[in-house]
Amino acid sequence: MNQIKQMFELQQKLNDATNGEIWTEGATKEGRQISWLRCIHMEAAEAIDSFNWKHWKDLEAPHDLDNARVELVDIWHFLMSEAIHFGDAGFAEIYNDMKAERDTDPEKLVEILEKIIAVSASASVDPSKNSLYDLFALFFQAIAHMEMDIPELYKRYLVKNQLNTFRQDHGYKNGSYVKMWGAVEDNVVAFKIMDENPELTPEELYEQLESAYPA
Repeated sequence: MNQIKQMFELQQKLNDATNGEIWTEGATKEGRQISWLRCIHMEAAEAIDSFNWKHWKDLEAPHDLDNARVELVDIWHFLMSEAIHFGDAGFAEIYNDMKAERDTDPEKLVEILEKIIAVSASASVDPSKNSLYDLFALFFQAIAHMEMDIPELYKRYLVKNQLNTFRQDHGYKNGSYVKMWGAVEDNVVAFKIMDENPELTPEELYEQLESAYPA
């Protein structure tokens, strides 16, 4: 199956299970309003904080590029959710074969992330604006500047999607879920499983998480 299409289907399934199928109308099953655009610009701000941009401290500290990639995948979760909510989940295919410059340039990436913040925040304040095409274009530029292609995005998304599903199934909302699996967090275990078995399907990855969790 096309990887973009499969990610959209997995996100729909996760959102249905977490928020109830009513989420596409803009609220959870508990009646809480959902703002995917706000989620996007908050995650973009967190991604910027992965970079050593503060001129007054930690002048020699390295950029946390791995965390920036994690935040980009979180943005992708919310961007797909907004597209499904908006009723136009198919147009992301336009950017599937996008050939952007790949250079891991922190300054360029921060500029793109700031544009994502500006566009998503503006559209959140003014719902009449359709920001999706701009946001998808900016997002694919961002992952290109982190040297991520669609297969890499898919692998990283698959890990977070199945881990989020696993968390929800094992008491994340009521606080009974245990996030520390021994000496490391669950996401470290999940990425290690995927790195060692890159051809795992979503169902197989979930089964591996089930096996690892009791230990």
